[in-house]
Amino acid sequence: MIIPWQRFTWDLEKIPTAEPEVPAPYVLRLAENDEAADIQKTVASAFSMDTGWGDIQKFLIEWMGKNVGLAFEKDSKSRCLVLLHGTRIIGASVLCTEEEAENHLTTGPCILHEYGSRGLGSLLLRASLSSLRGIGLKHAHGITRKKTAAARFIYPKSGGTPEPWTLELEFPSKQAA
Repeated sequence: MIIPWQRFTWDLEKIPTAEPEVPAPYVLRLAENDEAADIQKTVASAFSMDTGWGDIQKFLIEWMGKNVGLAFEKDSKSRCLVLLHGTRIIGASVLCTEEEAENHLTTGPCILHEYGSRGLGSLLLRASLSSLRGIGLKHAHGITRKKTAAARFIYPKSGGTPEPWTLELEFPSKQAA
């Protein structure tokens, strides 16, 4: 299946050094180990509500679930930011902290649908980029599909520079089980 991907790149030296201001009543912080299952649900929900992923949604949610799990393994090169409303996780962003990674925004900013259109995806992206800058990265990359909300709205608005990208994913065959 041919899928038009885009990779956005940010020059992290141009990203403000101050952490983005999180409006009340939300809280932004690093995820804790016992939150992995809730984060996987949040990521899955966010991807399931973006029509840009519809044709590969089942595969993508499974693949993202594995990537979320990696962020909680011992000695992982990933970290995860969560956005909370009270005690409920309403957003998450898994980050790869390896300088040479082709995609630092492993999940991208994922926000539950009922919290959409409030600027929280942009807030989570700014916090993700700030976090990557804080650990010393000079550039960050995020890979997405052309027709997704991230590619159309969030990444360009935050100063990401797009380029066409080839991402090799092995999709399971569509044979009947």
